[in-house]
Amino acid sequence: MQNLSEVLKQFQQQYANKASLGEIVESIGKDEDIRSFWKEHQNELKSDAFQLKMGDLYEYIQQKKKIAAGDKVLYPGYYPQLAIEKGYPLVHYVATEDTRKQLLQREKLTLYKTPKAIRQADWGNIGQEIIDHAQDEFGKTDAFLALDKILKNFTNGEQHSFVQGVYLYGNFGVGKTFMMGALANALAANNIGVMLLHFPSFISDLKATFDHKNESLDDLLSKAKTVPVLILDDIGADTQTAWSRDAILGIILEYRMQNELTTFFTSNFDMESFEEYLAQTKEGHEPVKAARLMQRVKFLAKPVSMTGKNRRLEN
Repeated sequence: MQNLSEVLKQFQQQYANKASLGEIVESIGKDEDIRSFWKEHQNELKSDAFQLKMGDLYEYIQQKKKIAAGDKVLYPGYYPQLAIEKGYPLVHYVATEDTRKQLLQREKLTLYKTPKAIRQADWGNIGQEIIDHAQDEFGKTDAFLALDKILKNFTNGEQHSFVQGVYLYGNFGVGKTFMMGALANALAANNIGVMLLHFPSFISDLKATFDHKNESLDDLLSKAKTVPVLILDDIGADTQTAWSRDAILGIILEYRMQNELTTFFTSNFDMESFEEYLAQTKEGHEPVKAARLMQRVKFLAKPVSMTGKNRRLEN
């Protein structure tokens, strides 16, 4: 088998009268990655490998250049690699680290009735924003540190026992859901199954299926019980009934407590106010049932307050 230099010389001589083709051949010959690939596989490559696959090799060079320049490419989020198949060079595309994390996130993350912006919520950016605007973001520091500690427990492989979650409470619009969304994205990107569930919407949708079975919601309820990490968003914002408290929330939390599965909550209520909310239903005042449910909440999560400006009003 000829080496690449010999193949290039013959090819340039053959097409010397075609300037554009000559430029293509020259650019291929100068590419260090192609030269290394050819040298490594010269005993495997067929004699007509260059002639037949010149277009593929040129595509490889062009795509690399476009990625480096930040230009539009054939497959955004993927970079080209050379491989050998049946004696011929082949260009295939491999996901970048960011794309790999996004794909993993889609596989591991379940979102239900959450704001669109949640998918772009980035944990590192939130941390940097708190550092850069320490005075304005002071009310988020405790929440971020508490959640970051849990994130590190998971990503460092240190969760050998039950990892207690956080009951994050505070006023409307301070960023509780967005911060939990960023946490969910970070967990999913590290191959950890997580669900962020807007609880009032879930209850409303379940009520709408009383007269007919909805398998997707049944599956969602089952997953809420068993997913490694569950985030129940905006609990206490729905019009509560004994059914939603006992047959839905109570069942989910009982299973997760018994199986020691990490669970988070966001709410406008502190824990004391949330217990009062749980006690009052359309059926009457039931403090004992509320207290029993709060024991599960307190086992699963520790309370952390979050304060700040109402971002919704600013926007």
